[in-house]
Amino acid sequence: MPLANYCRKCRAETPVGESCPYCGGKLTKAGERLSFGVSRAPWRDWFCWNRLLRVGLPVWALSFLLIALAEFCSGGTPALTGLSRRGFGLTMLWLLGGMLALFWALLFCQGQEKVHYLLDKDGVSAYTYVSEEVNNLALYARFLTPAQTEAMQEDEHALPGLRLVRRVILPWERMKRVKIWREGQTLLFFDPAYWQVLAVTCPVQEFAEAEAWVRAKTKRFKTVRVLPAEKEKSRKKAKKR
Repeated sequence: MPLANYCRKCRAETPVGESCPYCGGKLTKAGERLSFGVSRAPWRDWFCWNRLLRVGLPVWALSFLLIALAEFCSGGTPALTGLSRRGFGLTMLWLLGGMLALFWALLFCQGQEKVHYLLDKDGVSAYTYVSEEVNNLALYARFLTPAQTEAMQEDEHALPGLRLVRRVILPWERMKRVKIWREGQTLLFFDPAYWQVLAVTCPVQEFAEAEAWVRAKTKRFKTVRVLPAEKEKSRKKAKKR
């Protein structure tokens, strides 16, 4: 498991030990963290789709309902029936298909990305990087301008040869719900309880320790609900025995 430490003196991630191998500074227990990353193609990743669909689908559904409600209020059932006969349902399906095609195009244009996850004493962080030679179209597909990405390179987590394009930092105390999805080796973090802020996809061999780290850190906060609960996990083990 990539258990590492962070040297505040030289601002570098180091192997766990008593002193930093780069500057000789003293390392503390508080600086320990889990650090790992994944490479992915956004158009093939469900959670990248999820980030767009959580906005697009409610807007589409609300538009459908408002138009239908407006017709019903103005002319009752006959007006609603007439709207249906004029192909309103088919038009909305075409709009839905167009929206999905647009989302696919946006995700495809983003290109390959690398995501670095950090779990430390303060919370969970995710930093997304793309190639330094990425074109402006890939940035616009992420709703970013070149000027915005240039400003992000001032972050201490910016890496040489890569361009930082997204960062999500979620403190433990702000979390309202954590979903442990073992089948997908993914940790889902919510704030508020109904809104997914971050999905941390772990390498298979590192998932168990990442889950244990999250459970240990969230125990300090009564407002955080972790699912499945540890009791449920124990009962399943007992039944198997």
